[in-house]
Amino acid sequence: MKNNYLVLCNPESGKGNASKVLALFEQFLLERNVEYQLFLKSYPLSIDGFTSMVIIGGDGTLNHVLNHFGSIKIPIAIIKGGTGNDYATLHLGKAKLEEQFENALAGNPIWVDAGICNGKLFINGAGIGFDGWVVKSSLGKKLFTGMAAYYSTILSLLLFYKESKVQITHANELLQSNMFMMSIAKGVTYGGGFKVAPMAKVNNGVFDIITIHKIGLFNRLRYLPVIEKGKHMHLPFVHHMQGTKLSIKATHPLQAHLDGEWLESNEFEVELLPNYYLFRSKNLS
Repeated sequence: MKNNYLVLCNPESGKGNASKVLALFEQFLLERNVEYQLFLKSYPLSIDGFTSMVIIGGDGTLNHVLNHFGSIKIPIAIIKGGTGNDYATLHLGKAKLEEQFENALAGNPIWVDAGICNGKLFINGAGIGFDGWVVKSSLGKKLFTGMAAYYSTILSLLLFYKESKVQITHANELLQSNMFMMSIAKGVTYGGGFKVAPMAKVNNGVFDIITIHKIGLFNRLRYLPVIEKGKHMHLPFVHHMQGTKLSIKATHPLQAHLDGEWLESNEFEVELLPNYYLFRSKNLS
């Protein structure tokens, strides 16, 4: 069967960086006489007839694509073009653009897990609590990118954020927490490089679930760089577990995000979807 690539790009992603990357990728495809169809901020009616999908953008673009199509049975490749490229970095590491282009055409395909939260898909991680507030507060801001954007928002919120009393049901156990934040992760990093879940794996069949309980202002400021480097798992206010299903309930709406996309609810139902997508990967096997 002749290869026919579906190329999806949000040209505004990464403050316009995705548009520049797309121009170079199209030149790469032209030089190799590769057949493809391009969609900018839009989607085909069906992916039937396409043999591979290439997404140019960041974590948000990837999340939008996955939620639009739901189940996708053809190999997917992502090329870094966004503000946050955490999931792409898992598969590409520090690969240069041409290496990313080559991976998009012929990278090793591996099955990876995904998750679903309140009916919406995610693939890198869900965050509930403080990091949900960070994402909500970042909406519409375009002064910084990557880690700079994350830090600038975090530092302004650390002073005033209050923990929430929640009930967590996991593996038939009911847990109570005065929760600062919770991460339900398949990827190691989010927020442009924060190693929130340093032991997470994309295809091990479980979530890494990290809960940070009530933490005073001094320790918030003290340990922020520690969390950035993924050295926080031993701290007394950090609780780590693994699982495939959990629910979180609070008496008031909590802020949350899925792959950096904001949502709000006072109840969250989260479930793992094992071996759900086939991603081309330069870094993983």
